[in-house]
Amino acid sequence: MLSVDYNDKNYDYTRYWEGRDYEHTAEFIALKKLLPKNIDSSKNVIDIGGGFGRLIPIFKDYFGSITVFDCSQRLLDLAKETGKQMGINVKTIQCDVYKLASCSTEKFDYAAMIRVSHHLDDLQSVFEQIYGVLNDNGVFILEIANKMHFKSVLLNLFKGNLKYFSRDSVSVATKDVTFLNHHPKEIEKMLKEAGFKIEKKLSVSNFRVSFVTRYFPVKILLRFENLTQGILSYFYFGPSIFYKLVKK
Repeated sequence: MLSVDYNDKNYDYTRYWEGRDYEHTAEFIALKKLLPKNIDSSKNVIDIGGGFGRLIPIFKDYFGSITVFDCSQRLLDLAKETGKQMGINVKTIQCDVYKLASCSTEKFDYAAMIRVSHHLDDLQSVFEQIYGVLNDNGVFILEIANKMHFKSVLLNLFKGNLKYFSRDSVSVATKDVTFLNHHPKEIEKMLKEAGFKIEKKLSVSNFRVSFVTRYFPVKILLRFENLTQGILSYFYFGPSIFYKLVKK
């Protein structure tokens, strides 16, 4: 599914995030709205597709145990090192996401899958795997690449491309990696079929437009981001949609 090899020592995924302070911080703002209000060190979380541990700095403030799950052992080694630098013993599981339930011997209170769904063409199976590793009433925080974001909708209306508005996923693959934008309504249908209840959703990275990020300071954009994530989710406005889901 991925043409890029994350185990390749010459490929540095951490560099992808260089110059992406707005997106990175916008996602942290969203996560803080979806994570538990009261910190409970008895709770655990699994970060699915967590790679080098980008989300460890936020999870460490909410959970007593963090597990990073990824297909790349090289990235998991980096995640362990990230945790070590923060004085945290991060657990890791190296496995295919489609075999998640059989690879994990532990059940979790929270699961997160951020910046991963666009690499997956069988999300229904993945949602069922995640359901299987959650405790009763466990919480799943999901991010999807949103096919129906405002800029894309306007562009395809202008082109008269009405086929774009079907619920099929759309490939925007690059030479490096498979990338699928998903229709949020279809994703929500899959989640319900997998046994999840949608508790909250947010529209994220709403101002990730080149001319906006070029002329406005990141701090100003993040203030507007924080204020609009909730209301804009009703319109599926942004390029990323975050969900807080509960296992029924």
